[in-house]
Amino acid sequence: APPLPAEGEEAAGVPPAKRLKTDGAPVPPAPPSATPMPPPGLPAPPGMAVAPSQNETLSESDFIATLPNPDEVPICIRVPHDPSNVGWNFNGQTIDIIIKATTKIKDLKGMLKDQLGGMPTNKMQLKHPSTGFMNKDGLSLAHFNVGPMTTLDLVPKTRGGRK
Repeated sequence: APPLPAEGEEAAGVPPAKRLKTDGAPVPPAPPSATPMPPPGLPAPPGMAVAPSQNETLSESDFIATLPNPDEVPICIRVPHDPSNVGWNFNGQTIDIIIKATTKIKDLKGMLKDQLGGMPTNKMQLKHPSTGFMNKDGLSLAHFNVGPMTTLDLVPKTRGGRK
């Protein structure tokens, strides 16, 4: 490595941004907006504002309190286009349902069963856009914070791994 220039000399061929600061002036602190946020999962240092996570959900009762009419919540179920299952109506349609916020996932799947050509409810998975799969059939839509005009994806459960 080439020797560093003595104090007061300039390094030949080295751009100013790469030169060491040797004038003795203190380096100014970084502006507050340039302070990096801690990685997800680690607590923020004291005094730093924490940005709310998109995956945080309200409790069931708090979520119901935010709804204008918890007895009539319109939701959409997006059905995939999959002609391989001829008995099930997987035509890529969207099913609109008006439902209570306290309805259990199991009951919603029962309502979809007739519209999907008798697809067994244990073969259905519902996926929320922000919280992921809703695998607990005994929990309500409000538990998963499914509000008005939320679109849920219907995903058929498949068995096995790689072929």
